[in-house]
Amino acid sequence: MKKPTLTLALAACCASFALLAAGCGGEDESSSQTTTEASTEASTDEWADGFCSALTTWKNDLEDAAEPLTDLSSLSEESLQQAADDAKAATETLTDSLNGLGRPDISSGEQIRSSVQDLATDVENGANEIEAAVEGVASVADIPSAIDTITTTVTDMGTEVEGAVQTLEDADVSGELKTAFAAADSCGALH
Repeated sequence: MKKPTLTLALAACCASFALLAAGCGGEDESSSQTTTEASTEASTDEWADGFCSALTTWKNDLEDAAEPLTDLSSLSEESLQQAADDAKAATETLTDSLNGLGRPDISSGEQIRSSVQDLATDVENGANEIEAAVEGVASVADIPSAIDTITTTVTDMGTEVEGAVQTLEDADVSGELKTAFAAADSCGALH
C-alpha cells in the first residue's frame, strides 16, 4: 500500500530535476561577445556543468538507493537501513560538490552561491531526517512509519530543488547562467 506513495514521492523529486533542466535550459540567440564576456562565460559554463553533474549523480544515486524500497514484500530493517545509508552517502557527495562550486563569475554570482549552499544544507538536513527515521525502526512493524517519513522527506527535497531553481532563475537577470545551462551536456541528463 505504501509503494505507490513512495514511488510518487521519488517521481516528484525526479521531476524537480527535469524542471531544473527545462527552466534553466534553452537556446540563447545572442552571438556577439567580447573577450571579457567569453572568459566570464567559460567560468560560468564550468560552474553550470559542475552544478548539473552534481545533481545528476545525486538523482541517480537516490534512485538506486530507493529501488529496494519499492517492493514491500521484500522490505526488511536491513534493506531500509542500507537504502538510508546509500541516500546519506549520495547526499554528502552532493553537498560537498555544491559547496565546492563556489560562485559563478556573473554579477549575481554571490546570490547564486548562497542559494546553492542553502540547497546543500536543506538536502543534507533531509538526509539526516531519513537516517533518523530509519534508526527509529526497531521491528518490521515500524517500517511503514519510516516509509511515510522517507516519502515526505523526499517530496520536501524535491520542493527544495524547485525553490533553488526558481532562485537561480530570478538571480540570473542577464541570462548568462541560462546560456551556460543550455550549453552544458550534463544539464541535458536532468531531463
